Amino acid sequence: MAGKTQQSVTELSRQAPHSSRGRERRARILKAATELFLQAGYGDTSIDAIVERSGGSKATLYTYFPTKDDLFRAVIEAVVSNRQEPTLDSSADVHAALVAFAIQRMNVVFSQRHRALVRLVIAERERFPDIARLYYDIGPMRSEDLLVDYFMELRERGLLDMESPVEAADLFIGMMFHQWYVKHLYTHVTPPSTEEMQYRAERVVGTFLGIFQLPE
Repeated sequence: MAGKTQQSVTELSRQAPHSSRGRERRARILKAATELFLQAGYGDTSIDAIVERSGGSKATLYTYFPTKDDLFRAVIEAVVSNRQEPTLDSSADVHAALVAFAIQRMNVVFSQRHRALVRLVIAERERFPDIARLYYDIGPMRSEDLLVDYFMELRERGLLDMESPVEAADLFIGMMFHQWYVKHLYTHVTPPSTEEMQYRAERVVGTFLGIFQLPE
């Protein structure tokens, strides 16, 4: 990797300015860099273009982000950390809770911003393996862990019959996304409508519970 030794996203966060004016400047730089990185990619986005869009100066930018790599890491951290957190209501009806979870995840995954983020992370994963890992841990892995915990709880309550909650979570996510997501990622198809996502969620949850749900 070019440049100095990489800084962790935590270290970059600690460098955030204390003054409101400094925070505003840093936010403008991050906003401009985010727009350009997601639109053009890492290699085709120049520091000059980011400075021009943010309305600042190179000196100011380098005060907060000593290298382009540092700025890229801060951008990806901000995008991933500000994502909508998935939720599962363990007190709600199982069918309704899983449908709501599926729709939450589809709204995120099929958004234009998320597709641009995934393509960017994949394109730069050799240069920034830590960023690819960050995205995986905070994104797909966190959603799967939430499902696993939920299925374990339902199994303990005698509502689901499954040998492995981990395998069940993999199956649920695969049913919900696989072919749709692959097509969406590699082509320019129109994102599914609200009605299409609702229908798919209902179908997937119905099929899944038909396999694992115990009769009351």
